Amino acid sequence: MNRNLFTKRTFTILLLVLRTSFAAAPANPPADPYGRENPRSAVTHFLEACHSGDYNRAAQYLDLREIPARTRTARGIELAKQLEAILNADTRFDVLRLSQQPQGNPNDETNPTIEQVTSVSTDNHTFPINLERVELQANQWIWLFSAPTVAEIPGLTPNTTESTIEARLPRLLVQNKLVDTPIWKWLGLLIVAALIFFFFRLAAGILTSIARRLGGTRADPRRWLWVEAVLDPAVVFCALVVFRIAEDFIAPSALTRLYIGRFLLLLLTASVAWGLVNLVDVLIVRVDRILNSKQRLVSQSLIYLARRFLKVLIVCFAAVTVLSNWGYDMTTILAGLGVGGIAVALAAQSTIANVFGGVSVMGDAPVTVGDFGKFGDVIGTVEDIGMRSTRIRTLARTVVSIPNSSFAGINLENYTVRDKILFNPTLQIKRTIPKDQIWHAMTAIRDALSKNKMVELGPAPVRITALSGASFALEIFAYVLTPNIDESYKTEVELFLTLDDVLISNGVELV
Repeated sequence: MNRNLFTKRTFTILLLVLRTSFAAAPANPPADPYGRENPRSAVTHFLEACHSGDYNRAAQYLDLREIPARTRTARGIELAKQLEAILNADTRFDVLRLSQQPQGNPNDETNPTIEQVTSVSTDNHTFPINLERVELQANQWIWLFSAPTVAEIPGLTPNTTESTIEARLPRLLVQNKLVDTPIWKWLGLLIVAALIFFFFRLAAGILTSIARRLGGTRADPRRWLWVEAVLDPAVVFCALVVFRIAEDFIAPSALTRLYIGRFLLLLLTASVAWGLVNLVDVLIVRVDRILNSKQRLVSQSLIYLARRFLKVLIVCFAAVTVLSNWGYDMTTILAGLGVGGIAVALAAQSTIANVFGGVSVMGDAPVTVGDFGKFGDVIGTVEDIGMRSTRIRTLARTVVSIPNSSFAGINLENYTVRDKILFNPTLQIKRTIPKDQIWHAMTAIRDALSKNKMVELGPAPVRITALSGASFALEIFAYVLTPNIDESYKTEVELFLTLDDVLISNGVELV
Protein backbone atom coordinates (compact mmCIF):
# COMPACT_ATOMS: atom_id res chain seq x y z
CA MET A 1 0.00 0.00 0.00
CA ASN A 2 2.86 2.37 0.89
CA ARG A 3 4.69 1.50 -2.33
CA ASN A 4 1.57 2.20 -4.41
CA LEU A 5 1.09 5.51 -2.62
CA PHE A 6 4.74 6.41 -3.26
CA THR A 7 4.42 5.55 -6.95
CA LYS A 8 1.24 7.66 -7.34
CA ARG A 9 2.87 10.62 -5.64
CA THR A 10 5.96 10.26 -7.83
CA PHE A 11 3.87 10.25 -11.01
CA THR A 12 1.96 13.29 -9.78
CA ILE A 13 5.17 15.21 -9.09
CA LEU A 14 6.57 14.21 -12.50
CA LEU A 15 3.46 15.43 -14.31
CA LEU A 16 3.53 18.72 -12.40
CA VAL A 17 7.19 19.26 -13.28
CA LEU A 18 6.55 18.54 -16.96
CA ARG A 19 3.48 20.78 -17.03
CA THR A 20 5.40 23.62 -15.37
CA SER A 21 8.34 23.18 -17.76
CA PHE A 22 6.15 23.33 -20.84
CA ALA A 23 4.17 26.27 -19.44
CA ALA A 24 7.33 28.22 -18.65
CA ALA A 25 9.04 27.49 -21.96
CA PRO A 26 9.18 30.47 -24.31
CA ALA A 27 7.10 30.29 -27.45
CA ASN A 28 9.20 29.01 -30.36
CA PRO A 29 8.98 30.80 -33.71
CA PRO A 30 6.85 29.01 -36.30
CA ALA A 31 8.68 26.40 -38.37
CA ASP A 32 9.69 27.46 -41.85
CA PRO A 33 7.44 25.64 -44.38
CA TYR A 34 10.39 25.36 -46.79
CA GLY A 35 12.76 23.77 -44.29
CA ARG A 36 15.40 26.50 -44.38
CA GLU A 37 16.29 26.36 -40.67
CA ASN A 38 19.91 25.22 -41.24
CA PRO A 39 22.35 25.10 -44.19
CA ARG A 40 22.06 21.38 -44.93
CA SER A 41 18.27 21.38 -44.73
CA ALA A 42 18.02 24.40 -47.05
CA VAL A 43 20.26 22.90 -49.75
CA THR A 44 18.63 19.46 -49.45
CA HIS A 45 15.13 20.84 -49.90
CA PHE A 46 16.32 23.02 -52.79
CA LEU A 47 17.65 19.95 -54.64
CA GLU A 48 14.49 17.97 -53.91
CA ALA A 49 12.32 20.83 -55.24
CA CYS A 50 14.40 20.94 -58.42
CA HIS A 51 14.18 17.17 -58.83
CA SER A 52 10.38 17.30 -58.57
CA GLY A 53 10.32 20.06 -61.19
CA ASP A 54 8.84 22.61 -58.79
CA TYR A 55 11.16 25.51 -59.63
CA ASN A 56 8.73 28.02 -58.15
CA ARG A 57 9.43 26.38 -54.80
CA ALA A 58 13.14 26.06 -55.59
CA ALA A 59 13.31 29.82 -56.14
CA GLN A 60 12.28 30.32 -52.49
CA TYR A 61 15.79 29.22 -51.48
CA LEU A 62 17.42 32.10 -53.37
CA ASP A 63 17.89 35.61 -52.03
CA LEU A 64 16.10 37.52 -54.81
CA ARG A 65 15.80 40.84 -53.01
CA GLU A 66 18.25 42.49 -55.43
CA ILE A 67 16.03 41.56 -58.42
CA PRO A 68 13.10 43.83 -59.32
CA ALA A 69 9.75 42.57 -58.05
CA ARG A 70 8.12 42.52 -61.51
CA THR A 71 10.69 40.05 -62.91
CA ARG A 72 11.49 38.24 -59.68
CA THR A 73 9.27 35.18 -60.28
CA ALA A 74 10.46 34.38 -63.81
CA ARG A 75 14.04 35.27 -63.01
CA GLY A 76 13.96 33.14 -59.85
CA ILE A 77 12.85 30.05 -61.79
CA GLU A 78 15.63 30.53 -64.36
CA LEU A 79 18.26 31.07 -61.69
CA ALA A 80 17.10 27.97 -59.75
CA LYS A 81 17.56 25.82 -62.88
CA GLN A 82 21.01 27.27 -63.49
CA LEU A 83 22.06 26.73 -59.87
CA GLU A 84 20.85 23.13 -60.04
CA ALA A 85 23.08 22.58 -63.09
CA ILE A 86 26.06 24.16 -61.30
CA LEU A 87 25.68 21.91 -58.24
CA ASN A 88 25.14 18.79 -60.37
CA ALA A 89 28.34 19.48 -62.34
CA ASP A 90 30.51 20.12 -59.26
CA THR A 91 31.81 16.71 -58.09
CA ARG A 92 33.39 18.29 -54.99
CA PHE A 93 30.01 19.45 -53.72
CA ASP A 94 28.70 17.32 -50.85
CA VAL A 95 25.54 18.23 -48.96
CA LEU A 96 26.55 16.07 -45.98
CA ARG A 97 29.47 18.41 -45.25
CA LEU A 98 27.15 21.30 -44.52
CA SER A 99 26.23 22.20 -40.96
CA GLN A 100 22.94 21.16 -39.39
CA GLN A 101 23.14 23.88 -36.74
CA PRO A 102 20.63 26.74 -37.06
CA GLN A 103 23.51 29.17 -36.47
CA GLY A 104 25.68 27.53 -39.14
CA ASN A 105 29.17 26.14 -38.77
CA PRO A 106 30.31 26.96 -35.19
CA ASN A 107 33.98 26.80 -36.28
CA ASP A 108 33.54 29.59 -38.84
CA GLU A 109 34.86 32.66 -37.05
CA THR A 110 35.12 34.98 -40.08
CA ASN A 111 31.41 35.47 -40.71
CA PRO A 112 29.01 33.19 -38.84
CA THR A 113 26.08 34.30 -41.02
CA ILE A 114 27.76 32.96 -44.18
CA GLU A 115 28.10 29.23 -44.97
CA GLN A 116 30.11 28.19 -48.02
CA VAL A 117 28.40 25.40 -49.96
CA THR A 118 31.11 24.88 -52.57
CA SER A 119 33.32 26.85 -54.92
CA VAL A 120 33.25 26.93 -58.69
CA SER A 121 36.31 27.62 -60.86
CA THR A 122 35.96 29.30 -64.23
CA ASP A 123 38.47 31.23 -66.38
CA ASN A 124 41.16 30.95 -63.70
CA HIS A 125 38.82 32.45 -61.14
CA THR A 126 37.16 30.76 -58.18
CA PHE A 127 33.74 31.88 -57.04
CA PRO A 128 32.16 30.68 -53.78
CA ILE A 129 28.59 29.40 -53.65
CA ASN A 130 27.41 30.73 -50.29
CA LEU A 131 24.37 30.57 -48.07
CA GLU A 132 23.46 33.53 -45.91
CA ARG A 133 21.44 33.60 -42.71
CA VAL A 134 18.73 36.24 -43.02
CA GLU A 135 15.88 37.27 -40.75
CA LEU A 136 12.59 36.39 -42.42
CA GLN A 137 10.49 37.93 -39.67
CA ALA A 138 10.85 38.75 -36.00
CA ASN A 139 12.91 36.02 -34.30
CA GLN A 140 12.76 33.74 -37.37
CA TRP A 141 16.01 33.20 -39.23
CA ILE A 142 16.40 31.22 -42.45
CA TRP A 143 19.23 30.28 -44.80
CA LEU A 144 19.17 31.40 -48.44
CA PHE A 145 21.66 31.33 -51.28
CA SER A 146 23.20 34.77 -50.80
CA ALA A 147 22.51 37.71 -53.10
CA PRO A 148 26.16 37.85 -54.34
CA THR A 149 25.96 34.17 -55.22
CA VAL A 150 22.66 34.68 -57.04
CA ALA A 151 24.26 37.51 -59.04
CA GLU A 152 27.13 35.22 -60.12
CA ILE A 153 24.96 32.25 -61.13
CA PRO A 154 24.54 33.20 -64.85
CA GLY A 155 28.31 33.39 -65.35
CA LEU A 156 28.94 30.07 -63.57
CA THR A 157 26.47 27.90 -65.48
CA PRO A 158 28.44 24.89 -66.88
CA ASN A 159 28.51 23.73 -70.47
CA THR A 160 25.85 21.05 -70.98
CA THR A 161 27.36 19.50 -74.13
CA GLU A 162 27.68 15.74 -74.14
CA SER A 163 30.92 14.13 -73.07
CA THR A 164 32.89 11.75 -75.27
CA ILE A 165 31.50 8.77 -73.39
CA GLU A 166 27.89 9.93 -73.71
CA ALA A 167 28.33 10.53 -77.45
CA ARG A 168 29.19 6.84 -77.95
CA LEU A 169 26.41 5.44 -75.77
CA PRO A 170 22.85 4.61 -76.83
CA ARG A 171 20.42 7.52 -76.44
CA LEU A 172 18.32 5.39 -74.10
CA LEU A 173 21.10 5.35 -71.50
CA VAL A 174 21.92 9.04 -71.87
CA GLN A 175 18.52 10.72 -72.10
CA ASN A 176 16.66 8.66 -69.50
CA LYS A 177 17.47 9.74 -65.97
CA LEU A 178 16.86 8.51 -62.44
CA VAL A 179 17.14 11.13 -59.67
CA ASP A 180 18.56 13.54 -62.27
CA THR A 181 21.35 11.07 -63.11
CA PRO A 182 21.59 9.36 -66.52
CA ILE A 183 21.03 5.62 -66.55
CA TRP A 184 24.56 4.94 -67.81
CA LYS A 185 26.03 6.54 -64.68
CA TRP A 186 23.82 4.36 -62.50
CA LEU A 187 25.04 1.30 -64.39
CA GLY A 188 28.62 2.51 -63.92
CA LEU A 189 28.07 2.89 -60.18
CA LEU A 190 26.59 -0.62 -59.94
CA ILE A 191 29.47 -2.15 -61.91
CA VAL A 192 32.04 -0.35 -59.76
CA ALA A 193 30.24 -1.45 -56.58
CA ALA A 194 30.18 -5.08 -57.81
CA LEU A 195 33.88 -5.05 -58.69
CA ILE A 196 34.85 -3.46 -55.38
CA PHE A 197 32.70 -5.95 -53.46
CA PHE A 198 34.23 -8.91 -55.31
CA PHE A 199 37.82 -7.67 -54.90
CA PHE A 200 37.56 -6.75 -51.24
CA ARG A 201 35.60 -9.90 -50.41
CA LEU A 202 38.41 -11.93 -51.95
CA ALA A 203 40.98 -9.87 -50.04
CA ALA A 204 39.04 -10.39 -46.78
CA GLY A 205 39.05 -14.16 -47.30
CA ILE A 206 42.78 -14.20 -47.95
CA LEU A 207 43.56 -12.00 -44.93
CA THR A 208 41.28 -14.09 -42.68
CA SER A 209 43.06 -17.27 -43.78
CA ILE A 210 46.45 -15.68 -43.07
CA ALA A 211 45.32 -14.47 -39.64
CA ARG A 212 44.05 -17.93 -38.72
CA ARG A 213 47.27 -19.59 -39.83
CA LEU A 214 49.33 -17.12 -37.85
CA GLY A 215 47.08 -17.69 -34.84
CA GLY A 216 47.44 -21.46 -35.18
CA THR A 217 51.25 -21.29 -35.25
CA ARG A 218 51.53 -19.02 -32.26
CA ALA A 219 51.82 -20.14 -28.64
CA ASP A 220 48.74 -18.14 -27.75
CA PRO A 221 46.27 -18.04 -30.69
CA ARG A 222 43.91 -15.86 -28.65
CA ARG A 223 46.12 -12.87 -29.47
CA TRP A 224 44.82 -13.00 -33.04
CA LEU A 225 41.15 -13.05 -32.15
CA TRP A 226 40.97 -9.25 -32.27
CA VAL A 227 42.41 -9.33 -35.80
CA GLU A 228 39.59 -11.56 -37.01
CA ALA A 229 37.11 -9.38 -35.11
CA VAL A 230 38.02 -6.17 -36.95
CA LEU A 231 39.14 -7.62 -40.28
CA ASP A 232 35.78 -7.77 -42.07
CA PRO A 233 34.60 -4.35 -40.79
CA ALA A 234 37.95 -2.86 -41.86
CA VAL A 235 37.58 -4.35 -45.33
CA VAL A 236 34.07 -2.84 -45.60
CA PHE A 237 35.45 0.52 -44.49
CA CYS A 238 38.20 0.44 -47.15
CA ALA A 239 35.71 -0.64 -49.82
CA LEU A 240 33.48 2.34 -49.01
CA VAL A 241 36.44 4.72 -49.30
CA VAL A 242 37.36 3.30 -52.71
CA PHE A 243 33.75 3.51 -53.91
CA ARG A 244 33.58 7.14 -52.78
CA ILE A 245 36.66 7.95 -54.86
CA ALA A 246 35.21 6.14 -57.89
CA GLU A 247 31.94 8.03 -57.46
CA ASP A 248 33.74 11.34 -58.03
CA PHE A 249 34.91 10.14 -61.46
CA ILE A 250 31.42 9.00 -62.51
CA ALA A 251 29.94 12.32 -61.25
CA PRO A 252 26.23 11.64 -60.61
CA SER A 253 23.84 14.50 -59.84
CA ALA A 254 24.00 16.42 -56.57
CA LEU A 255 20.82 14.81 -55.22
CA THR A 256 22.07 11.34 -56.17
CA ARG A 257 25.33 12.06 -54.36
CA LEU A 258 23.29 13.08 -51.31
CA TYR A 259 21.32 9.81 -51.30
CA ILE A 260 24.41 7.72 -51.99
CA GLY A 261 26.26 9.61 -49.26
CA ARG A 262 23.53 8.84 -46.76
CA PHE A 263 23.64 5.17 -47.70
CA LEU A 264 27.44 5.09 -47.46
CA LEU A 265 27.25 6.80 -44.08
CA LEU A 266 24.86 4.09 -42.93
CA LEU A 267 27.24 1.36 -44.13
CA LEU A 268 30.27 3.14 -42.66
CA THR A 269 28.66 3.57 -39.25
CA ALA A 270 27.39 -0.01 -39.36
CA SER A 271 30.89 -1.32 -40.14
CA VAL A 272 32.41 0.62 -37.23
CA ALA A 273 29.64 -0.60 -34.90
CA TRP A 274 30.17 -4.14 -36.23
CA GLY A 275 33.87 -3.99 -35.41
CA LEU A 276 33.23 -2.61 -31.92
CA VAL A 277 30.63 -5.32 -31.20
CA ASN A 278 33.11 -7.99 -32.29
CA LEU A 279 35.78 -6.47 -30.06
CA VAL A 280 33.34 -6.56 -27.13
CA ASP A 281 32.87 -10.31 -27.74
CA VAL A 282 36.65 -10.81 -27.81
CA LEU A 283 37.04 -8.84 -24.58
CA ILE A 284 34.30 -10.84 -22.85
CA VAL A 285 35.89 -14.12 -23.98
CA ARG A 286 39.24 -13.05 -22.57
CA VAL A 287 37.72 -11.96 -19.27
CA ASP A 288 35.81 -15.24 -19.05
CA ARG A 289 38.99 -17.26 -19.61
CA ILE A 290 40.86 -15.37 -16.91
CA LEU A 291 38.29 -16.35 -14.28
CA ASN A 292 38.39 -19.69 -12.54
CA SER A 293 35.44 -22.07 -12.70
CA LYS A 294 33.74 -20.75 -9.56
CA GLN A 295 34.22 -17.10 -10.53
CA ARG A 296 32.89 -17.89 -13.98
CA LEU A 297 29.70 -19.34 -12.53
CA VAL A 298 29.16 -16.27 -10.39
CA SER A 299 30.06 -13.71 -13.02
CA GLN A 300 28.18 -15.34 -15.88
CA SER A 301 25.07 -13.22 -15.41
CA LEU A 302 27.06 -10.03 -14.82
CA ILE A 303 29.28 -10.62 -17.86
CA TYR A 304 26.24 -11.42 -19.97
CA LEU A 305 24.53 -8.22 -18.81
CA ALA A 306 27.66 -6.15 -19.47
CA ARG A 307 28.03 -7.61 -22.97
CA ARG A 308 24.41 -6.92 -23.84
CA PHE A 309 24.62 -3.42 -22.38
CA LEU A 310 27.76 -2.54 -24.35
CA LYS A 311 26.31 -3.92 -27.59
CA VAL A 312 23.05 -2.04 -27.14
CA LEU A 313 24.99 1.13 -26.30
CA ILE A 314 27.10 0.79 -29.47
CA VAL A 315 24.04 0.15 -31.66
CA CYS A 316 22.12 3.05 -30.13
CA PHE A 317 25.05 5.41 -30.58
CA ALA A 318 25.40 4.30 -34.21
CA ALA A 319 21.66 4.79 -34.82
CA VAL A 320 21.72 8.26 -33.25
CA THR A 321 24.75 9.17 -35.39
CA VAL A 322 23.05 8.07 -38.62
CA LEU A 323 19.64 9.58 -37.87
CA SER A 324 21.06 12.91 -36.73
CA ASN A 325 23.21 13.08 -39.86
CA TRP A 326 20.15 12.34 -41.98
CA GLY A 327 18.49 15.42 -40.52
CA TYR A 328 16.22 14.01 -37.83
CA ASP A 329 15.86 16.04 -34.64
CA MET A 330 17.38 13.67 -32.10
CA THR A 331 16.86 16.14 -29.24
CA THR A 332 13.11 15.61 -29.35
CA ILE A 333 13.46 11.84 -29.76
CA LEU A 334 15.94 11.52 -26.88
CA ALA A 335 13.78 13.74 -24.66
CA GLY A 336 10.78 11.50 -25.35
CA LEU A 337 12.85 8.41 -24.60
CA GLY A 338 14.05 10.03 -21.39
CA VAL A 339 10.51 10.71 -20.16
CA GLY A 340 9.49 7.20 -21.19
CA GLY A 341 12.51 5.79 -19.36
CA ILE A 342 11.50 7.61 -16.17
CA ALA A 343 7.98 6.18 -16.40
CA VAL A 344 9.33 2.66 -16.99
CA ALA A 345 11.78 3.04 -14.11
CA LEU A 346 9.00 4.11 -11.75
CA ALA A 347 6.76 1.24 -12.85
CA ALA A 348 9.53 -1.36 -12.54
CA GLN A 349 11.41 0.02 -9.56
CA SER A 350 11.36 -3.31 -7.69
CA THR A 351 12.76 -5.15 -10.73
CA ILE A 352 15.46 -2.52 -11.20
CA ALA A 353 16.30 -2.72 -7.50
CA ASN A 354 16.75 -6.48 -7.85
CA VAL A 355 18.98 -6.05 -10.91
CA PHE A 356 21.23 -3.55 -9.15
CA GLY A 357 21.20 -5.75 -6.06
CA GLY A 358 22.42 -8.65 -8.22
CA VAL A 359 25.15 -6.48 -9.70
CA SER A 360 26.17 -5.44 -6.18
CA VAL A 361 26.35 -9.04 -4.96
CA MET A 362 28.31 -10.17 -8.01
CA GLY A 363 30.68 -7.23 -7.85
CA ASP A 364 31.37 -7.40 -4.10
CA ALA A 365 31.32 -11.25 -4.19
CA PRO A 366 30.63 -11.93 -0.47
CA VAL A 367 29.42 -15.36 -1.60
CA THR A 368 29.82 -17.37 -4.77
CA VAL A 369 27.95 -20.25 -6.33
CA GLY A 370 28.61 -23.42 -4.30
CA ASP A 371 29.30 -21.61 -1.01
CA PHE A 372 27.67 -22.90 2.16
CA GLY A 373 26.61 -20.50 4.85
CA LYS A 374 23.90 -18.69 6.74
CA PHE A 375 22.09 -16.01 4.77
CA GLY A 376 19.75 -14.12 7.02
CA ASP A 377 17.66 -16.89 8.58
CA VAL A 378 18.38 -19.39 5.81
CA ILE A 379 21.17 -21.97 6.05
CA GLY A 380 22.18 -23.71 2.85
CA THR A 381 24.28 -23.73 -0.32
CA VAL A 382 24.18 -21.03 -2.99
CA GLU A 383 23.00 -22.66 -6.22
CA ASP A 384 22.66 -19.62 -8.47
CA ILE A 385 23.06 -15.84 -8.38
CA GLY A 386 20.79 -14.45 -11.08
CA MET A 387 19.89 -10.93 -12.08
CA ARG A 388 16.60 -11.00 -10.17
CA SER A 389 17.13 -13.41 -7.28
CA THR A 390 19.60 -15.71 -5.53
CA ARG A 391 18.64 -19.37 -5.01
CA ILE A 392 19.69 -21.24 -1.85
CA ARG A 393 19.53 -25.04 -1.44
CA THR A 394 18.64 -25.52 2.23
CA LEU A 395 19.56 -28.41 4.52
CA ALA A 396 16.03 -29.74 4.03
CA ARG A 397 16.87 -29.93 0.27
CA THR A 398 14.35 -27.25 -0.61
CA VAL A 399 15.22 -24.20 -2.72
CA VAL A 400 14.66 -20.70 -1.33
CA SER A 401 14.71 -17.76 -3.78
CA ILE A 402 15.70 -14.46 -2.17
CA PRO A 403 15.24 -11.23 -4.22
CA ASN A 404 18.63 -9.63 -4.82
CA SER A 405 17.51 -6.31 -3.35
CA SER A 406 16.88 -8.15 -0.04
CA PHE A 407 19.86 -10.49 -0.38
CA ALA A 408 22.27 -7.55 -0.72
CA GLY A 409 20.97 -6.06 2.55
CA ILE A 410 20.99 -9.07 4.89
CA ASN A 411 23.84 -10.55 6.93
CA LEU A 412 25.74 -13.07 4.81
CA GLU A 413 27.77 -15.57 6.84
CA ASN A 414 29.92 -17.61 4.47
CA TYR A 415 31.05 -20.87 6.04
CA THR A 416 32.98 -21.97 2.98
CA VAL A 417 35.69 -19.31 3.32
CA ARG A 418 36.64 -20.40 6.85
CA ASP A 419 40.33 -21.24 7.27
CA LYS A 420 39.59 -23.33 10.37
CA ILE A 421 36.52 -24.46 12.29
CA LEU A 422 35.70 -23.63 15.90
CA PHE A 423 35.43 -26.48 18.41
CA ASN A 424 33.54 -25.00 21.36
CA PRO A 425 31.55 -27.52 23.45
CA THR A 426 30.37 -26.75 27.01
CA LEU A 427 30.33 -29.58 29.59
CA GLN A 428 28.15 -29.45 32.71
CA ILE A 429 30.23 -30.91 35.61
CA LYS A 430 28.70 -31.84 38.98
CA ARG A 431 29.46 -29.44 41.82
CA THR A 432 29.94 -32.33 44.26
CA ILE A 433 33.22 -33.31 42.56
CA PRO A 434 36.30 -32.22 44.55
CA LYS A 435 38.01 -29.14 43.24
CA ASP A 436 41.42 -30.78 42.82
CA GLN A 437 39.86 -33.43 40.56
CA ILE A 438 38.35 -30.69 38.43
CA TRP A 439 41.75 -28.98 38.14
CA HIS A 440 43.42 -32.25 37.16
CA ALA A 441 40.68 -32.91 34.60
CA MET A 442 41.06 -29.44 33.05
CA THR A 443 44.85 -29.92 32.77
CA ALA A 444 44.41 -33.37 31.27
CA ILE A 445 41.89 -32.05 28.71
CA ARG A 446 44.30 -29.29 27.66
CA ASP A 447 47.18 -31.78 27.32
CA ALA A 448 45.03 -34.20 25.32
CA LEU A 449 43.89 -31.46 22.92
CA SER A 450 47.45 -30.18 22.39
CA LYS A 451 48.63 -33.66 21.31
CA ASN A 452 46.18 -33.71 18.39
CA LYS A 453 47.83 -32.28 15.24
CA MET A 454 44.44 -31.23 13.87
CA VAL A 455 43.71 -28.97 16.86
CA GLU A 456 44.83 -25.43 17.60
CA LEU A 457 44.27 -24.31 21.18
CA GLY A 458 42.69 -20.95 21.89
CA PRO A 459 44.01 -18.40 24.41
CA ALA A 460 42.03 -20.13 27.21
CA PRO A 461 41.33 -23.61 25.83
CA VAL A 462 39.68 -25.01 28.98
CA ARG A 463 37.83 -22.75 31.38
CA ILE A 464 34.83 -22.61 33.74
CA THR A 465 32.38 -20.04 32.42
CA ALA A 466 29.31 -20.44 34.65
CA LEU A 467 28.13 -21.75 37.98
CA SER A 468 24.66 -23.10 38.70
CA GLY A 469 23.04 -24.84 41.65
CA ALA A 470 24.02 -28.30 40.43
CA SER A 471 26.98 -27.88 38.06
CA PHE A 472 29.94 -25.97 36.69
CA ALA A 473 29.93 -24.98 33.02
CA LEU A 474 33.26 -26.18 31.59
CA GLU A 475 33.90 -24.58 28.19
CA ILE A 476 36.44 -25.83 25.67
CA PHE A 477 37.73 -23.32 23.11
CA ALA A 478 39.86 -24.66 20.25
CA TYR A 479 40.03 -24.77 16.45
CA VAL A 480 40.03 -27.73 14.10
CA LEU A 481 42.68 -26.97 11.47
CA THR A 482 40.67 -27.67 8.34
CA PRO A 483 38.18 -25.63 6.29
CA ASN A 484 36.41 -28.83 5.23
CA ILE A 485 33.31 -29.39 7.34
CA ASP A 486 33.31 -33.17 6.78
CA GLU A 487 36.91 -33.50 7.98
CA SER A 488 36.10 -31.34 10.98
CA TYR A 489 33.22 -33.67 11.89
CA LYS A 490 35.60 -36.65 11.93
CA THR A 491 38.07 -34.77 14.09
CA GLU A 492 35.30 -33.67 16.49
CA VAL A 493 34.26 -37.30 16.97
CA GLU A 494 37.83 -38.14 18.00
CA LEU A 495 37.93 -35.16 20.34
CA PHE A 496 34.65 -36.04 22.08
CA LEU A 497 35.82 -39.63 22.63
CA THR A 498 39.11 -38.29 24.02
CA LEU A 499 37.22 -35.96 26.36
CA ASP A 500 35.12 -38.84 27.59
CA ASP A 501 38.25 -40.91 28.36
CA VAL A 502 39.86 -37.99 30.23
CA LEU A 503 36.74 -37.33 32.32
CA ILE A 504 36.33 -40.99 33.23
CA SER A 505 40.01 -41.37 34.14
CA ASN A 506 39.79 -38.33 36.42
CA GLY A 507 36.51 -39.37 38.06
CA VAL A 508 34.57 -36.40 36.72
CA GLU A 509 30.87 -36.91 36.12
CA LEU A 510 28.61 -34.81 33.94
CA VAL A 511 25.16 -33.64 34.89
